[in-house]
Amino acid sequence: MRPNTRAIFYLQLCLLSFLIGDSVAKKLLESIPLGQVMCLRTAAALLVLIAILLGSRRLSLLNVTKPVHHFLRSLVFTVISLGYYVAVKYFPMSAVTAALAGAPIIISAISPLILRERANTVQWLATIAGFIGVCLVLKPDLANLGWHYLALLSLPLSYSTMILWSRYLSRTESDWSMNFYIYFPLLIVSFFWPEQWIELDAMDMAMIMVSGTGGAFGFILMVAAFRIGKPVVVAPFEYTSIIMAAGVDMLFWHFYPDSAMWLGIGLILLCAALQAWQARIEPPVITPHLRPEDTHMP
Repeated sequence: MRPNTRAIFYLQLCLLSFLIGDSVAKKLLESIPLGQVMCLRTAAALLVLIAILLGSRRLSLLNVTKPVHHFLRSLVFTVISLGYYVAVKYFPMSAVTAALAGAPIIISAISPLILRERANTVQWLATIAGFIGVCLVLKPDLANLGWHYLALLSLPLSYSTMILWSRYLSRTESDWSMNFYIYFPLLIVSFFWPEQWIELDAMDMAMIMVSGTGGAFGFILMVAAFRIGKPVVVAPFEYTSIIMAAGVDMLFWHFYPDSAMWLGIGLILLCAALQAWQARIEPPVITPHLRPEDTHMP
Protein backbone atom coordinates (compact mmCIF):
# COMPACT_ATOMS: atom_id res chain seq x y z
CA MET A 1 0.00 0.00 0.00
CA ARG A 2 1.40 3.40 -1.00
CA PRO A 3 2.18 5.91 1.78
CA ASN A 4 -0.58 8.36 0.82
CA THR A 5 -3.11 5.54 0.49
CA ARG A 6 -2.13 4.17 3.88
CA ALA A 7 -2.33 7.67 5.36
CA ILE A 8 -5.85 8.15 4.01
CA PHE A 9 -6.83 4.77 5.48
CA TYR A 10 -5.43 5.82 8.88
CA LEU A 11 -7.29 9.11 8.61
CA GLN A 12 -10.60 7.35 8.01
CA LEU A 13 -9.97 5.18 11.09
CA CYS A 14 -9.13 8.39 12.97
CA LEU A 15 -12.40 10.04 11.94
CA LEU A 16 -14.32 6.89 12.85
CA SER A 17 -12.67 6.84 16.29
CA PHE A 18 -13.53 10.50 16.87
CA LEU A 19 -17.10 9.94 15.70
CA ILE A 20 -17.58 6.95 18.01
CA GLY A 21 -16.20 8.91 20.95
CA ASP A 22 -18.33 11.97 20.24
CA SER A 23 -21.50 9.97 19.55
CA VAL A 24 -21.13 8.10 22.83
CA ALA A 25 -20.54 11.45 24.57
CA LYS A 26 -23.73 12.81 23.00
CA LYS A 27 -25.65 9.81 24.30
CA LEU A 28 -24.19 10.29 27.79
CA LEU A 29 -25.14 13.98 27.77
CA GLU A 30 -28.80 13.00 27.49
CA SER A 31 -28.80 11.86 31.13
CA ILE A 32 -25.51 12.95 32.74
CA PRO A 33 -24.54 16.56 33.61
CA LEU A 34 -22.28 18.34 31.13
CA GLY A 35 -19.44 18.98 33.58
CA GLN A 36 -19.37 15.37 34.73
CA VAL A 37 -19.14 14.03 31.16
CA MET A 38 -16.40 16.52 30.25
CA CYS A 39 -14.34 15.72 33.35
CA LEU A 40 -14.58 11.93 33.21
CA ARG A 41 -14.12 11.74 29.44
CA THR A 42 -11.04 14.00 29.61
CA ALA A 43 -9.61 11.89 32.44
CA ALA A 44 -10.21 8.72 30.41
CA ALA A 45 -8.43 10.16 27.37
CA LEU A 46 -5.46 11.24 29.51
CA LEU A 47 -5.20 7.80 31.10
CA VAL A 48 -5.09 6.16 27.67
CA LEU A 49 -2.41 8.57 26.40
CA ILE A 50 -0.31 8.12 29.55
CA ALA A 51 -0.59 4.33 29.27
CA ILE A 52 0.59 4.46 25.64
CA LEU A 53 3.52 6.76 26.43
CA LEU A 54 4.58 4.64 29.40
CA GLY A 55 4.20 1.40 27.47
CA SER A 56 6.25 2.70 24.54
CA ARG A 57 8.77 4.51 26.77
CA ARG A 58 8.24 7.82 24.99
CA LEU A 59 7.72 10.11 27.99
CA SER A 60 10.60 12.27 26.71
CA LEU A 61 8.29 13.43 23.93
CA LEU A 62 6.41 15.46 26.54
CA ASN A 63 9.37 17.83 26.99
CA VAL A 64 8.57 21.38 25.84
CA THR A 65 10.58 24.46 24.87
CA LYS A 66 7.71 26.97 24.86
CA PRO A 67 5.76 26.40 28.10
CA VAL A 68 3.97 29.78 27.92
CA HIS A 69 2.55 28.93 24.50
CA HIS A 70 1.42 25.54 25.77
CA PHE A 71 -0.29 27.14 28.75
CA LEU A 72 -2.09 29.80 26.69
CA ARG A 73 -3.05 27.25 24.04
CA SER A 74 -4.49 24.96 26.71
CA LEU A 75 -6.68 27.81 27.98
CA VAL A 76 -7.96 28.46 24.45
CA PHE A 77 -8.58 24.74 24.01
CA THR A 78 -10.62 24.72 27.23
CA VAL A 79 -12.91 27.48 25.92
CA ILE A 80 -13.23 25.70 22.57
CA SER A 81 -14.02 22.40 24.27
CA LEU A 82 -16.80 23.96 26.33
CA GLY A 83 -18.39 25.24 23.13
CA TYR A 84 -17.86 21.89 21.44
CA TYR A 85 -19.55 19.88 24.20
CA VAL A 86 -22.49 22.31 24.20
CA ALA A 87 -22.79 21.93 20.42
CA VAL A 88 -22.64 18.11 20.66
CA LYS A 89 -25.38 18.14 23.29
CA TYR A 90 -27.85 20.41 21.46
CA PHE A 91 -27.20 19.81 17.73
CA PRO A 92 -27.03 16.86 15.31
CA MET A 93 -23.58 15.33 14.84
CA SER A 94 -23.66 16.26 11.14
CA ALA A 95 -24.09 19.96 12.03
CA VAL A 96 -21.21 19.84 14.53
CA THR A 97 -18.97 18.05 12.01
CA ALA A 98 -19.87 20.56 9.30
CA ALA A 99 -18.99 23.40 11.67
CA LEU A 100 -15.56 21.88 12.25
CA ALA A 101 -15.21 21.46 8.48
CA GLY A 102 -15.37 25.23 8.25
CA ALA A 103 -11.93 25.49 9.89
CA PRO A 104 -9.88 24.43 6.82
CA ILE A 105 -12.03 26.78 4.75
CA ILE A 106 -11.20 29.71 7.02
CA ILE A 107 -7.52 28.75 6.96
CA SER A 108 -7.57 28.71 3.16
CA ALA A 109 -9.06 32.20 3.18
CA ILE A 110 -6.60 33.76 5.63
CA SER A 111 -3.45 31.85 4.66
CA PRO A 112 -2.43 34.47 2.06
CA LEU A 113 -2.49 37.09 4.85
CA ILE A 114 -1.01 35.15 7.78
CA LEU A 115 1.09 32.40 6.20
CA ARG A 116 1.83 34.25 2.93
CA GLU A 117 0.69 31.28 0.86
CA ARG A 118 -0.80 32.22 -2.47
CA ALA A 119 -4.13 30.79 -3.56
CA ASN A 120 -5.13 30.40 -7.21
CA THR A 121 -8.59 30.76 -8.76
CA VAL A 122 -9.55 27.10 -8.25
CA GLN A 123 -8.60 27.22 -4.57
CA TRP A 124 -10.64 30.40 -4.04
CA LEU A 125 -13.65 28.83 -5.79
CA ALA A 126 -13.30 25.77 -3.55
CA THR A 127 -13.12 28.00 -0.47
CA ILE A 128 -16.24 29.96 -1.47
CA ALA A 129 -18.17 26.75 -2.27
CA GLY A 130 -17.17 25.26 1.08
CA PHE A 131 -18.19 28.40 2.96
CA ILE A 132 -21.63 28.42 1.32
CA GLY A 133 -21.97 24.73 2.14
CA VAL A 134 -21.19 25.29 5.82
CA CYS A 135 -23.76 28.13 5.95
CA LEU A 136 -26.42 25.88 4.40
CA VAL A 137 -25.76 23.15 6.95
CA LEU A 138 -25.61 25.43 9.99
CA LYS A 139 -28.45 27.74 8.83
CA PRO A 140 -27.46 30.68 11.06
CA ASP A 141 -30.55 32.51 12.32
CA LEU A 142 -29.34 35.95 13.41
CA ALA A 143 -32.74 36.78 14.90
CA ASN A 144 -32.67 33.87 17.37
CA LEU A 145 -29.06 33.43 18.46
CA GLY A 146 -29.02 31.58 21.78
CA TRP A 147 -25.84 30.80 23.68
CA HIS A 148 -25.83 27.19 22.47
CA TYR A 149 -26.18 28.38 18.85
CA LEU A 150 -23.28 30.77 19.34
CA ALA A 151 -21.23 27.83 20.64
CA LEU A 152 -21.88 25.98 17.37
CA LEU A 153 -21.09 28.99 15.16
CA SER A 154 -17.85 29.66 17.05
CA LEU A 155 -16.38 26.26 16.19
CA PRO A 156 -14.94 27.06 12.72
CA LEU A 157 -12.99 30.14 13.86
CA SER A 158 -11.86 28.65 17.17
CA TYR A 159 -10.79 25.35 15.61
CA SER A 160 -8.87 27.12 12.84
CA THR A 161 -7.08 29.18 15.51
CA MET A 162 -5.96 25.96 17.20
CA ILE A 163 -4.73 24.52 13.90
CA LEU A 164 -2.67 27.62 13.05
CA TRP A 165 -1.24 27.70 16.57
CA SER A 166 -0.31 24.03 16.27
CA ARG A 167 1.42 24.75 12.99
CA TYR A 168 3.55 27.39 14.68
CA LEU A 169 4.45 25.18 17.66
CA SER A 170 5.20 22.14 15.48
CA ARG A 171 8.52 23.74 14.54
CA THR A 172 9.93 22.92 17.97
CA GLU A 173 7.35 20.87 19.89
CA SER A 174 6.34 17.23 19.50
CA ASP A 175 2.82 16.27 18.47
CA TRP A 176 2.42 14.40 21.74
CA SER A 177 3.26 17.40 23.92
CA MET A 178 0.93 19.66 21.91
CA ASN A 179 -1.96 17.26 22.44
CA PHE A 180 -1.26 16.22 26.04
CA TYR A 181 -1.00 19.33 28.17
CA ILE A 182 -4.06 20.97 26.62
CA TYR A 183 -6.33 18.62 28.61
CA PHE A 184 -5.37 19.70 32.13
CA PRO A 185 -7.15 23.09 32.34
CA LEU A 186 -10.25 21.45 30.86
CA LEU A 187 -10.02 18.72 33.47
CA ILE A 188 -9.88 21.30 36.28
CA VAL A 189 -12.65 23.54 34.90
CA SER A 190 -14.98 20.61 34.25
CA PHE A 191 -14.35 19.20 37.74
CA PHE A 192 -15.57 22.46 39.31
CA TRP A 193 -18.38 22.94 36.77
CA PRO A 194 -21.45 24.24 38.68
CA GLU A 195 -23.60 21.15 38.30
CA GLN A 196 -24.44 18.40 40.75
CA TRP A 197 -22.83 15.11 39.76
CA ILE A 198 -24.93 11.98 39.72
CA GLU A 199 -24.11 8.40 40.57
CA LEU A 200 -23.07 6.33 37.57
CA ASP A 201 -23.50 2.63 36.99
CA ALA A 202 -21.04 0.25 35.35
CA MET A 203 -22.55 0.81 31.88
CA ASP A 204 -22.12 4.59 32.17
CA MET A 205 -18.46 4.21 33.20
CA ALA A 206 -17.85 1.79 30.35
CA MET A 207 -19.35 4.25 27.88
CA ILE A 208 -17.18 7.05 29.26
CA MET A 209 -14.08 4.90 28.80
CA VAL A 210 -15.14 4.08 25.24
CA SER A 211 -15.73 7.78 24.53
CA GLY A 212 -12.38 8.87 26.00
CA THR A 213 -10.51 6.02 24.29
CA GLY A 214 -12.09 6.96 20.96
CA GLY A 215 -10.73 10.48 21.30
CA ALA A 216 -7.27 9.26 22.35
CA PHE A 217 -6.93 6.68 19.56
CA GLY A 218 -8.28 9.20 17.08
CA PHE A 219 -5.36 11.44 17.97
CA ILE A 220 -2.84 8.59 17.56
CA LEU A 221 -4.20 7.69 14.13
CA MET A 222 -4.24 11.35 13.08
CA VAL A 223 -0.55 11.70 13.96
CA ALA A 224 0.23 8.56 11.95
CA ALA A 225 -1.81 9.72 8.94
CA PHE A 226 -0.11 13.10 8.62
CA ARG A 227 3.31 11.56 9.32
CA ILE A 228 3.33 9.07 6.45
CA GLY A 229 1.29 11.03 3.88
CA LYS A 230 1.42 14.47 2.31
CA PRO A 231 -0.91 16.75 4.29
CA VAL A 232 -2.17 18.52 1.14
CA VAL A 233 -3.30 15.16 -0.26
CA VAL A 234 -4.59 13.66 2.99
CA ALA A 235 -6.37 16.67 4.55
CA PRO A 236 -9.28 16.94 2.05
CA PHE A 237 -10.39 13.43 3.00
CA GLU A 238 -11.28 14.76 6.47
CA TYR A 239 -14.56 15.94 4.95
CA THR A 240 -15.79 12.34 4.69
CA SER A 241 -16.54 12.67 8.42
CA ILE A 242 -19.65 14.69 7.48
CA ILE A 243 -21.11 11.68 5.66
CA MET A 244 -20.26 9.45 8.63
CA ALA A 245 -21.92 11.90 11.03
CA ALA A 246 -25.04 12.15 8.86
CA GLY A 247 -25.29 8.35 8.92
CA VAL A 248 -25.01 8.30 12.72
CA ASP A 249 -27.73 10.99 12.99
CA MET A 250 -30.11 8.96 10.87
CA LEU A 251 -29.31 5.61 12.49
CA PHE A 252 -29.33 6.51 16.19
CA TRP A 253 -31.20 9.82 16.50
CA HIS A 254 -33.55 9.51 13.51
CA PHE A 255 -32.50 12.95 12.27
CA TYR A 256 -32.78 13.20 8.49
CA PRO A 257 -31.10 16.19 6.78
CA ASP A 258 -33.37 18.29 4.58
CA SER A 259 -32.58 19.25 0.98
CA ALA A 260 -30.75 22.46 1.95
CA MET A 261 -28.54 20.53 4.35
CA TRP A 262 -27.74 17.87 1.74
CA LEU A 263 -26.89 20.64 -0.72
CA GLY A 264 -24.54 22.16 1.86
CA ILE A 265 -22.87 18.79 2.49
CA GLY A 266 -22.47 18.38 -1.28
CA LEU A 267 -20.76 21.78 -1.59
CA ILE A 268 -18.39 20.97 1.27
CA LEU A 269 -17.46 17.67 -0.40
CA LEU A 270 -17.00 19.55 -3.69
CA CYS A 271 -14.61 21.86 -1.86
CA ALA A 272 -12.66 18.81 -0.62
CA ALA A 273 -12.53 17.28 -4.12
CA LEU A 274 -11.24 20.51 -5.66
CA GLN A 275 -8.58 20.84 -2.97
CA ALA A 276 -7.44 17.25 -3.47
CA TRP A 277 -7.32 17.68 -7.25
CA GLN A 278 -5.40 20.94 -6.93
CA ALA A 279 -2.90 19.36 -4.55
CA ARG A 280 -2.13 16.63 -7.10
CA ILE A 281 -1.48 18.96 -10.01
CA GLU A 282 0.20 21.72 -8.00
CA PRO A 283 2.20 20.31 -5.08
CA PRO A 284 3.37 22.81 -2.45
CA VAL A 285 6.86 24.26 -2.63
CA ILE A 286 7.40 23.72 1.11
CA THR A 287 6.53 20.37 2.69
CA PRO A 288 6.49 19.62 6.41
CA HIS A 289 9.66 18.07 7.80
CA LEU A 290 9.73 14.79 9.69
CA ARG A 291 11.20 14.91 13.17
CA PRO A 292 12.60 11.86 15.02
CA GLU A 293 9.52 11.58 17.23
CA ASP A 294 7.23 11.47 14.17
CA THR A 295 8.88 8.43 12.57
CA HIS A 296 7.54 5.66 14.81
CA MET A 297 4.98 3.16 13.64
CA PRO A 298 1.42 3.73 14.93
